Amino acid sequence: MANRILVPILLAMLLSACATSRDVTRADGWKTHVVSCGGPLLNMGHCLEKAGAICRGYGYTILNKEGGELPASPDAIPTGGLPDMPKSASDLTNFQGRTLYIRCNG
Repeated sequence: MANRILVPILLAMLLSACATSRDVTRADGWKTHVVSCGGPLLNMGHCLEKAGAICRGYGYTILNKEGGELPASPDAIPTGGLPDMPKSASDLTNFQGRTLYIRCNG
């Protein structure tokens, strides 16, 4: 019985464990990337890593963010690394959404 409950939860966790992005062209013509890293196994470091990968070494400007806290200094930017493991079943469904809106430099 426990496997019937555990397998779908683990599958959902794996599917939500990747930062995703989509491109949006703003009204002013600038291309903006919307980077999402919400999920019980992700943190803001995953969003920042995805932003770096999208902009391929040119750097980026954060236009806006929703959810999560950015580090106080660029030198303190966390890597995505290993996720914080949920401590209870409710942590799997009650997680904070995180989104960065970025524009690549150059």
